[in-house]
Amino acid sequence: MVDQRFSVSVHIMTALAYHKGELMTSEELASGIRTNPTVIRRLISKLVEAGLLSSFKGKSGGVKLAKTPKEISLKDVYIAISEKRLIATPDKDPNKNCVVSCSMKKLMCEVVDGMETNSMQYLQSIRLSDLTSRISK
Repeated sequence: MVDQRFSVSVHIMTALAYHKGELMTSEELASGIRTNPTVIRRLISKLVEAGLLSSFKGKSGGVKLAKTPKEISLKDVYIAISEKRLIATPDKDPNKNCVVSCSMKKLMCEVVDGMETNSMQYLQSIRLSDLTSRISK
């Protein structure tokens, strides 16, 4: 199954940035994203914990950005909701009779480290304000 938490989290953050400080509920966000409010609440919890969102309880409660859209990068969002690396590296003991098997963990760790470094640099370069400026009105 493909993990969509990052995409949905970026959608949440972009919607909140677009609505410029308005409090939005998980139901409102879920409606726009076309998913269950429970999914949204789980992600919101992680984003609040990371200091990217502020949450307000009660009848007129909701969430809003805790920082300006210009201060929040997609790397911030990714780190807030990710629980593991982009790609898993081999975790099995190598076959001692196979030189390829004995080398794969080191080789793949280098590849994955490079991918992660490049991906994080790219995500750091994109701000929520960049995304909201490209929304068709």
